[in-house]
Amino acid sequence: MMAAKSPNGPPPWISGALLVDAGLPNFYTDRETAKYVAANEAQISALKGRPATKETRQLLATADEFGPTRHAYHGISWPRNVPATVIASSKTPFDTPQDAQLWRDAQAQFAKAAANRNLVIAKGSSHDIPADRPDVVIKAVDAMVKAHGH
Repeated sequence: MMAAKSPNGPPPWISGALLVDAGLPNFYTDRETAKYVAANEAQISALKGRPATKETRQLLATADEFGPTRHAYHGISWPRNVPATVIASSKTPFDTPQDAQLWRDAQAQFAKAAANRNLVIAKGSSHDIPADRPDVVIKAVDAMVKAHGH
């Protein structure tokens, strides 16, 4: 027997989602995507000059699709009926203050876009939140299950 989808909530097999310092659709504007594509051009050129290996082929394929994938990703939206907790690192994965702020803004905007979303900052954490602050991840999972579990 197949479980029916609830019009007011996520499918019955999903309690919600935990997005850990995730690259969210609203971050990948045309400007940001173009900036990262351009920033990687030298590395891609260097890879093209190296002997073809499984690793270089994979990296080149990923690089070729980076821009188009991010453009498409920017155009999608998260289902409003799926609860989400965004856990953001206090130290973003970016070196410049401008990029770090854009990342933080995207996390906050995503969390504010629906009443069933929230933002948690993992204080003292790098981009590798599960390694740096597993307690924050565990607490968020527990809270999600308690609030929306089935």
